[in-house]
Amino acid sequence: MDARKARVLYLAVADGRGHLMRAHLLRGLLGGAGLGVDIVTTSHAGQAFLAGLGTPAALLPGGFQLLFDDRHRMLAGRTERRLAAYLASPRGLARDAARLVRLGAGARFVVNDSLHPAALWLAAAPRLARAPRVVNVYGDNLWRAAIQNFEGRLPDWLSGGFGRLLQAIDARAFGGIVHSLAAADRPGRRDGPNRFRLPPLVAAPRRTRAAVRSALGLSERDRLAAIYLNPHFRDPRLAARLEIALAQRGVRFYGVSEPWAGRPGWRAFDPDFGDVVAASDLLVSGAGVAALEQARRAAVPLLALRGEQPEQALNLAQAVASGTDARAVDVDDPTALCRAIAALTTAAPAARALPDEHARVRRLWTDVFLSLATPSKEERRGIRSEEPDDRPGAGDQQPRERRRRPRRRRTEPRPSARQAARADTSAGLAR
Repeated sequence: MDARKARVLYLAVADGRGHLMRAHLLRGLLGGAGLGVDIVTTSHAGQAFLAGLGTPAALLPGGFQLLFDDRHRMLAGRTERRLAAYLASPRGLARDAARLVRLGAGARFVVNDSLHPAALWLAAAPRLARAPRVVNVYGDNLWRAAIQNFEGRLPDWLSGGFGRLLQAIDARAFGGIVHSLAAADRPGRRDGPNRFRLPPLVAAPRRTRAAVRSALGLSERDRLAAIYLNPHFRDPRLAARLEIALAQRGVRFYGVSEPWAGRPGWRAFDPDFGDVVAASDLLVSGAGVAALEQARRAAVPLLALRGEQPEQALNLAQAVASGTDARAVDVDDPTALCRAIAALTTAAPAARALPDEHARVRRLWTDVFLSLATPSKEERRGIRSEEPDDRPGAGDQQPRERRRRPRRRRTEPRPSARQAARADTSAGLAR
């Protein structure tokens, strides 16, 4: 596939940096496979994060965002009021949707990572002139938290109706990729036409443990904690408590945090942070999908700083049930923090070695994206795959084939390019 002729537009929501890192990783993977990836995000800070990794990104101007306090506690009421204003304002949802249509012109599809309202609207209303197809990418637990958002706070018929609306919009999208921490989803599998469940995509280490530790001036006897905290952790007292608790246990640290980049031992970005995690004795982070999966694959225990975010509570429970060595702690309790650090750094690193899974997971994600981006036989002939608007199901973004006369010259049916790509993908998921 020629990257000059085939591309996707990747919308990565900037509220959590995991969405941005996944876009950055896929840009490199898919570009090497011949599929170009243009990235658009939702804030100037998100643009700066991607730029720090060496990846350019455009910006959606509508101002969509989730709101948190300085200790990663979601401000649900303020977020919902801001979302209502965003949906109603002509400078919010409508403006972002129009920009997505312009940026997505000529793209095979637009990736919606994760659940941005403008891309959901494009998936729900494909009759919009020149609307691109949408492929939703989201975490299993983010989806569960989203559809259950109003449970217990609104009457059942309203909260249930909101969940059913999200499910109906997702079903109308051209495709979907759910990433999951469950052990059953690690091999990857197909859930239906253009629907896949995959293990999370995280950065693979490129240097050996010995090389990283030598570059950091550590001996094999020194213990190291790799710390990544997203920008919702802004209170500098959290940084001070962490530093003190680690020092009391004789553990050195390597910290990555945009708000705390001015403190000794901290920096704003590190594109090679996966190398540091694999060379560490402890990972300290929130309970995001990427952190939990990075810890499991590197066989490094995770100390999760507890915030108030339903998705992350579900992530932690699912990861622990699937064998990840992780525990959550409240940073306002210095005694509990020290105890957790002591418990998680007891085992020798050599005893925690696991086989590398990164290459297999990279192949799964690449195969799925190439399968979704491969034109159908009708599209290769320049024929629009959607049915006219007045036919049943015309709103769906799912591809359909028009009926046409059989070609007399062909004596044996040959598989289309799309079928061949999907066969390759199915074989990859079965491996």
